[in-house]
Amino acid sequence: MSQICPISKTCACRNVARCWTKEAGRLFLWFPVSHTLKKVTSYLEQSALKYELMHERPGLSLDCRPGQSQEIARNLAQLLAPRELKETQVLFIRGTIQPQLQDFSDIVSLQRFIKFNQSDWLVEMLATERFTSYFQPIVSINDTSQIFGYESLLRGLDEEGNLVLPGTILELATEAGLIPQIDQVARLSTITQFSRYQVSGHIFINFAPTSLYDPAFCLHSTVEAIDAAGISHERVVFEVVESDKPQDLDHLKAVLQYYRDAGFLVALDDLGSGYSSLNLLHQLRPDFIKLDMELIRDVHKNLYKALITEKLLEITQKLNIQTVAEGIECIEELNWLRERGATLAQGYLIAKPSAVPVTTTPHFDPIALIASANCQLVEQQVQHQSESERIVAAVTQRIRQSLELDEILQITVDEVRQLFDVDRVVIYQFKPDWSGLVAVESLAQGCMSILGFHVMDTCFKSTRATYYQQGNTRAIEDVENAGLSLCHIELLQSLQIRANLVVPILQQERLWGLLIAHQCRHPRQWQQSEINLFNQLAGQAAIAIQQSELYRQLQQANQELQRLACSDGLTQVANRRCFDDTLNAEWQRLAREQGSLSLILCDVDYFKLYNDTHGHLAGDDALRQVAKAISQSVKHPTDLVARYGGEEFAVILPNTDVEGAIAVARDIQTNVSGLKMLYPHSQVGEFITLSLGVATITPRSQLSPATLIAAADQGLYQAKAQGRNCVMQMDCESPKGDGK
Repeated sequence: MSQICPISKTCACRNVARCWTKEAGRLFLWFPVSHTLKKVTSYLEQSALKYELMHERPGLSLDCRPGQSQEIARNLAQLLAPRELKETQVLFIRGTIQPQLQDFSDIVSLQRFIKFNQSDWLVEMLATERFTSYFQPIVSINDTSQIFGYESLLRGLDEEGNLVLPGTILELATEAGLIPQIDQVARLSTITQFSRYQVSGHIFINFAPTSLYDPAFCLHSTVEAIDAAGISHERVVFEVVESDKPQDLDHLKAVLQYYRDAGFLVALDDLGSGYSSLNLLHQLRPDFIKLDMELIRDVHKNLYKALITEKLLEITQKLNIQTVAEGIECIEELNWLRERGATLAQGYLIAKPSAVPVTTTPHFDPIALIASANCQLVEQQVQHQSESERIVAAVTQRIRQSLELDEILQITVDEVRQLFDVDRVVIYQFKPDWSGLVAVESLAQGCMSILGFHVMDTCFKSTRATYYQQGNTRAIEDVENAGLSLCHIELLQSLQIRANLVVPILQQERLWGLLIAHQCRHPRQWQQSEINLFNQLAGQAAIAIQQSELYRQLQQANQELQRLACSDGLTQVANRRCFDDTLNAEWQRLAREQGSLSLILCDVDYFKLYNDTHGHLAGDDALRQVAKAISQSVKHPTDLVARYGGEEFAVILPNTDVEGAIAVARDIQTNVSGLKMLYPHSQVGEFITLSLGVATITPRSQLSPATLIAAADQGLYQAKAQGRNCVMQMDCESPKGDGK
């Protein structure tokens, strides 16, 4: 019986195969088409490797010394197209024995074979069961000292016992086809460790739906472990990771129904981050949903996140679904979610994941204004807060009047300088190497400009980057008495700075830049209310910058979509839709200008036979080369090369007369002939050739572009009738053509 590298397809979640390709053996390869076989045999011959062809279907086999099969697979990955890697099938047999019937169920794709060979450390980790579970508490959002349950989080252990985070494990497991094994280990590890600590409450267990072939069979050991541990079924919540796009929704429903029939609860994880959230919510009807941490981050001050989260909470409350808000890191996020009806909370504010489940969590009181004897002071504070909010709202409105980044930055510094009555306000923008420059500036009359000033501070990343990345502010009342280094004081004095206020501009966790106020003529004592307001305005500027960046990305995406909508996916020339639109537009324009419009229709001779002989992958390569050769033949920016259909191409030539069009057609023939693409079965010659029909007309309003197309098509028909590999020019006024 063979010892194979990939995982057996039977009982995959419980079977971890060793990778034997480091030993000597025989490698079998089956290819989707003969074109792929030719590429591989050419590589093997160049490498002086002996092989044996298989005649039933395109394939070969060869003997490999220890480790050689891995080397061959890696080299083929550089040679073959992605589709060929997926459709080429591989079987490795250790030793010299021939494959038996049962071995053929272990054939995998070349792509999977390569990834599995890179996963030795993960296979070893699975084989030795070096995994553990960490537990993070989930608490009542209204009383965070009340623990509702725990989420189990998988961790790996390397050979020295150090933790390996799940991101690395899951990424490789997905590519190598090891998700079923990882999923099985994670479930059993969770149950074993959770029962050991005898804590109360629910246990939330993640699972990948695609890892379960048959729920009753694959989950049998999981249910047995839960029962053996004495954990009641209603305490167990299975989480389906919603960002994993379900390939088979009926299968996913069957898995969840199995859980429900057994008395377990179901949660939909990461709502708001993945695929078709609301659609899955409707179809799966879970007991819990978990709001994704990226949605929760700064939800109290991000308008878009707030609107989305409020609507999700409103929907779940109406459907009587409990909600778990993940990733809460500050009291403001917690209180915002409390006010809007979230049910449960989870995050670093409450407790970090730990190997031993915590049994106590802190209690956080709701933020509220507490009445005191000094009512007048409270009233003044409220009025001041309202005034600050009014200022922030007004400035924010002006900042957000534009989506152009340069305009946003300029409005920001102008508004802030006037509001704080300072001499200079700048935005300092960082580059990837932590150097940067003053990108924009607002300046009081009589002050020195530092716009464009560049600073290369090699120590910034190690000394101050983390400080600002954490959202901290720095206020200096007098640079000469702030304990700064001499070189720092000299730099500030050279820029005429006596006092400054610096706040970070953050894009998520990335330090994008700094918003800085300079007092140039004298020191200044910064009030805490000013610092708070400055921080708020920097936050609004950061949001506007992010929106500008999203707008720019949207514009780029729209341009790319427009390009894709007008481009043929295979050959990258214009598609039929673009051809029709361009021909109609040029027809109308030249009808007004009374200019000539020419059209060339080209057809690859006997292309169906070429496809049947060499395969569709080779045919696709040929079409790409022909399209490139045609594109190199046109001379003017207004000329358009398009794929008209199948193996047929069209060339629109505005302001081109008959002689010019025939010259272009001749150039196309020459360029295609120069490709010297062998076609021994052609009835024309030994290389791929084209037949071409040419027509020219002066557009008139009483005619339509169909007139020109029909004439060029008739020319193409006559070129084929004349024996192909020639150009026929048609007179649009006369049905008789002229051979050229």
